[in-house]
Amino acid sequence: MGVSQSHEDVAHASSPEQLSMVLAERFATKCFTPLELTHFKDNFFTRATDQGGLKYWNEKTLSDFLGIPDHSDAHCPLDAGPVIFRMVSYLGAFPFQTTLAPSVLTFEAMVKVAVLLTERYGKVLRRGQRNRIRLLFGSLADVGRKDIEKPTQKEEQAENISTGASHAPGFDIDEPANDDYEDDDDDLALAALESLDAIEVFKHGSHIDRKVFEARISTNTFRRLLMLLVVIAPLKTLEDVGIYTSDLGEDRMLAVRKAADNILAAFAEEPSGGIGYKTFADTISTSFPYLFDPLTPLFEHLLFSKNLDFSQKRGSDATETPPTPAVVLPQSIMLPGSFESTILNPSIISHLSFFLPSTSIKQNILHGNIRLHPVFSTSAHGSSLTSFSHNVLTWQSGTLLLLEGVDTKTGNPLTMGAYLPQPWKSPASTSPSTSIPTLPALFQLSPKHTLLQGNPSSTLQTKSNLPTAYFSQHHGISIGCQLPPASRTSKPPPTPHGAGSLLINTTLEIAELHISPFGHDGVFLPPGPSSTTDLGSANATKTTIDIYTLEIWGLVPDPEADTSSSASYQGSRAQSAVEIQQAKWDFEAREAERRRHINLKAGAGDSAAESARWLLETAGIIGDDSGAGRAGGST
Repeated sequence: MGVSQSHEDVAHASSPEQLSMVLAERFATKCFTPLELTHFKDNFFTRATDQGGLKYWNEKTLSDFLGIPDHSDAHCPLDAGPVIFRMVSYLGAFPFQTTLAPSVLTFEAMVKVAVLLTERYGKVLRRGQRNRIRLLFGSLADVGRKDIEKPTQKEEQAENISTGASHAPGFDIDEPANDDYEDDDDDLALAALESLDAIEVFKHGSHIDRKVFEARISTNTFRRLLMLLVVIAPLKTLEDVGIYTSDLGEDRMLAVRKAADNILAAFAEEPSGGIGYKTFADTISTSFPYLFDPLTPLFEHLLFSKNLDFSQKRGSDATETPPTPAVVLPQSIMLPGSFESTILNPSIISHLSFFLPSTSIKQNILHGNIRLHPVFSTSAHGSSLTSFSHNVLTWQSGTLLLLEGVDTKTGNPLTMGAYLPQPWKSPASTSPSTSIPTLPALFQLSPKHTLLQGNPSSTLQTKSNLPTAYFSQHHGISIGCQLPPASRTSKPPPTPHGAGSLLINTTLEIAELHISPFGHDGVFLPPGPSSTTDLGSANATKTTIDIYTLEIWGLVPDPEADTSSSASYQGSRAQSAVEIQQAKWDFEAREAERRRHINLKAGAGDSAAESARWLLETAGIIGDDSGAGRAGGST
């Protein structure tokens, strides 16, 4: 299979090609199980092109196997095949992209690709995750770097002789440049060679530049990849990619393109064109921690062959073609309820999955063990604060707030929201929270993605005047605001505080979004560097929004999730959570009906009526402290 070189031969490996093969062997044996490797071999060699004894995959073979549309697919408007092939050709040369990229997709190259893109390198590379972003950038960069002073031919020849450098052309990302960026010392590549005890050969056997290079990703290339990621974001391991790419009509593609453009807008383009490394790395780290997650299940297809059926009994016909499994449509993350969303669609959900966590920060909201249950919508329940209170303040777990409207200054449509992992509850409550243990987030989805992550400072958890979410019949809804001290005679409104705040008025028709590049003492941290460039050097911004629709979605356990608990137990948890919630809503409705029959319309001198009102207010059934108007906070 081409990776039979033993570990003892590493010391004698004198070229990048030889070390690359040894590394592929190490990857194959350490990162895959024997069964996975058997499936991998079958997938590769049954489809490989043989040219003079060299077996390899070309672009069409790769696209066909993964189910990735390309320009030859007239039935699918996506054209991501060439982008994926380019990425794979770069990663297949790891860790010698300088001299070996673009790589021929041999078995050894594909082994490294699978390990890197499915993030299985933890067993062999100690610092793998740190530089994965850098590798992905290099695999996408296709815009020439800025002109820099080049060495003379004589100096270049002297350098090549002293280092043994190859003249094989590589990508622009690998060309040396004198940059201002910090030197990462090629941690991922060094770690790979350390695992082979070949570090000295690596240092002296090939030319390695120690800087982050000034190549750039073209916006067209990145958009094509983003559109693919938006489409296949829900993809699970061994799921057929065609489920998501086969029904891309005009309306669906418009939504996909819009989501991709909103995401792309978060990456500040260089004045000379393209996306630079620093912008790419900073934006991915701060705003899209799960952006490349769909690549993992996509390339895990390499580890399962439909040709192999180890469940057959001995003596059976080994050549019998196994039955084709029935196509199962993906299940929506949205549970049925009292309304259907006018905001959420598959593209918006994919966009959310690129930055919102599930019950664990290791998984995104699509691949974790939660689902979305309808709680409140102005389209279905109206714009009454009493209705909002009845539906939302009684919800016992975290929520997702979504808002769609128009910027009153520019007239542009705007979609934003808040991820609130703690329930809306009374600030006086001291009961420990059993909700989702992740930080909140305030975000804008369109026209440009902006994310303000929750402040992890533990001191915020004890500040009752800084609730994440707050509700009052007097002032409406506020997210990330400071509560001024109240008195018997005055109840001042919440005020914007820190890096980000959202205020929604009592009619649920007007919202104000406040974002600042500063303010580390608030509920939310400032947005990433590329977002703050639009805010000015020192001034905060306020966006006034005419609200078209406001929706609240509850976070409940996924009945289909199979994590540490059984799937049936997960299902019972979800069923129980929804049933308990429905019982609370029913109780609130009965109480509201009962209150209608209490005579509170008597004159001011009617002592019986005054006594009844006093009793109801004391019990918290009516008034500003009641369930229909009490202040609620997520702290």
